[in-house]
Amino acid sequence: MLADRPRHLPFSGDGSRLRMGLRPLEPTEWLEVDEELLRFVDHKSTVLGERHGDVVAVVDDPDGSVRDACSELLERLVDHLVVHHPSTHVRSGEEVVVAGGRATVPVTPAALLERGLHPVDAAGRLTQEDWAVQVRRPEGWVLAAASVCSPTRWVLAEKLGRPMADVHRPVAGYTEQLAGSVDRFFDRITPATPRWRLNWNLTDSTDLYQPGGKHRDQPSPGLTAAAVPDRVWLRVERQTLVRLPATGAVVFGIRIHQDPLATLAERPEDLDLLARTIRSFPPGTLSDKSMGAFAPAVLAWIDDRVAEV
Repeated sequence: MLADRPRHLPFSGDGSRLRMGLRPLEPTEWLEVDEELLRFVDHKSTVLGERHGDVVAVVDDPDGSVRDACSELLERLVDHLVVHHPSTHVRSGEEVVVAGGRATVPVTPAALLERGLHPVDAAGRLTQEDWAVQVRRPEGWVLAAASVCSPTRWVLAEKLGRPMADVHRPVAGYTEQLAGSVDRFFDRITPATPRWRLNWNLTDSTDLYQPGGKHRDQPSPGLTAAAVPDRVWLRVERQTLVRLPATGAVVFGIRIHQDPLATLAERPEDLDLLARTIRSFPPGTLSDKSMGAFAPAVLAWIDDRVAEV
């Protein structure tokens, strides 16, 4: 029902500064498995089949340490899923059966070798979350492996092998406001202190796979205030950060939620928070989020709805 959506509302009314917004993560709530599982399984199957090289990537790994980290991630996912989500994830020998057979994912070294899958590839096929694996190198924490079938306006090939500061550098204000905090957090997080946070955007596309469109400021044709409720979508990333105990890698889970702004049409308090957040963005943020193309129409619609409701 519309009253139950969106599941996550990440805006506070103040968009003037970037914030990590980290919260303690209950281990039992690491993964979100819900009514959209089949949609994500099918989406990942399609994207992996058509664009595998674009959505799965691993740095050169001469000592096998990155593969070890990805194997540890896969093992932890399997253990978690079969215990906490037994109705949707069932262990069967060397595989996990997902959603009653919609997907069958190899999870042992032998089965992975037989299917020709890297462990991070298998990890992505198990969950609605996408996965990025960070390992510590002399230059800092580096994005070493990932399976990202639902990117929000970024390209994996441009981020792979880069330190966190380079990965996030195009984000307006990141270097000045967050870079140091993120690096310190990665150094200090422990297996006993997992965290989660929310990131969000507005888009005019319902696609899960959105690698392009960064800094798009030209008005969207026909996207008037009247069209906003059904043509503009709130896209929220629920992000989890977990330190793996054996390898010390930090694994970053990204679960996408999408809802049309129509779901907020009868919720003036939430719409007001959204409008105040957008209006308080510093210079460059609207362009960074590619919201310049339709932010005026969104704000006009919100003002009208708040006045009416």
